[in-house]
Amino acid sequence: MVFGGRGGESTQRDGLRGDLDRLLSGRGTYGEPRPGALLRRVVTRPGPMAIGLYRLGHWLWVRNHEITAELLWRVNVTLTGADIHPAADIGGGFKVVHTVGLTIAAGTKIGRDVMILHGVTLGGSGRASLDPSFADGPPEIGDGTEIWAGAKVLGPIKIGRNCQIGANAVVGHDLADGTTYTATHRVRRLEDRIEALERRLADLGAPAPPP
Repeated sequence: MVFGGRGGESTQRDGLRGDLDRLLSGRGTYGEPRPGALLRRVVTRPGPMAIGLYRLGHWLWVRNHEITAELLWRVNVTLTGADIHPAADIGGGFKVVHTVGLTIAAGTKIGRDVMILHGVTLGGSGRASLDPSFADGPPEIGDGTEIWAGAKVLGPIKIGRNCQIGANAVVGHDLADGTTYTATHRVRRLEDRIEALERRLADLGAPAPPP
C-alpha cells in the first residue's frame, strides 16, 4: 500500500479499496486504528458509513439498478446526514469526517484523496433558471483537494489538484492547481470591482456613488 501527503503522492487504488487504504493510514479519518477497532469505526462513525453506502449505491447505479441505488441513497441521508447521489463519480481515498449537511449532486466528479467536511455543497449554480442559454452542471474536483466546512462549489467549473477551499467560501469559477481560496476572496473581488467602477466614473467626471 502506498499512501502519501499532499506533495504529489496519492492513493494507488481507486474506489472502496482506496478509501480503506486511507482509513488505515495515519491520514485516515481517525488515525491508524487498531485492527479490532476498524469494524466498529466503519459501522458507527458517520464518515466511513457514508462513504461505504455511497460506494454500494454507485456500484448499483452504474449497473443500471437505479431504483435500488436511489433507495440506498435515501438510507444514507437518514443514517448519516450525507446527501451523496449515487451518480456522483468519486475517486479512491475519499475522506469525510463529519457528514451532516454534506451535499454532492449527481454528475459531480471528484478525484483521488479528496477531503470534504460537513455543510459542503457540490452542485449546480442555479444560473440556468435565470439564463436558459447557460449550460449549468456540477463541478469537477481535482486530486488532493480539501474542502472545509460550509463551503459551496457551484456550477460546471474545474477545481485543480491540491487546492484548499476555506470554510464558508463560495466558488463559482475555475481554480488552478494549488490554489487556496477563502470566503474573503469573494468580498475582496467585489471591493476591487467597486473601486474600478469608481475610478471609471471619476475619469468620466461623474460623481461617485454614495457609500
